[in-house]
Amino acid sequence: MISFMTVMSCANQQSQMAPPPSLEDKKIQPVCSAPPPPQNIWKLEPVLKEKGLITEDMTRPEKEQVIRDYINKKNSAYIKCVKGKK
Repeated sequence: MISFMTVMSCANQQSQMAPPPSLEDKKIQPVCSAPPPPQNIWKLEPVLKEKGLITEDMTRPEKEQVIRDYINKKNSAYIKCVKGKK
């Protein structure tokens, strides 16, 4: 009789333990941060020079186009991120 009670108490303890939650069960949402609208697009010029997107031999309109393309790329990445959350 005692052995039966011991076996039952062990079975009870195992059934009461919940399995640990796995990371696969939770959907991790990306954090979408909107880029701030540039007050002066030319402040991005040094950053884009460092990245090699703007060179010294480019004309001012060419540089402006690269800067505007960069801004549009960042904005579209934000829009895609937000759409992916829905």
